[in-house]
Amino acid sequence: MGGERTIVVSSKPIREYLIDVAMFFQEGVDVVVIKGYGRFISRAVDLYNAIMDKMRDSVESQGVLIGSEVVQGRVKPYIVIKVKKRY
Repeated sequence: MGGERTIVVSSKPIREYLIDVAMFFQEGVDVVVIKGYGRFISRAVDLYNAIMDKMRDSVESQGVLIGSEVVQGRVKPYIVIKVKKRY
């Protein structure tokens, strides 16, 4: 299958996102993109750390992007973290 899938982090428990990431990798997805906006930036980083703890040598970071965008006249900060499966 290949390609990449995106997870936008919100108020769900971290373990549910971990299950989603594991399912994506089992389906053959190569890259999972973790996005966190505003107050969920820290939860996106927590998810990344949990992925690295649980999957250890089977995944690697492909990069981090931090920025902001204007949404409905307000500036909204975000973080994007790419995680790649190792084969």
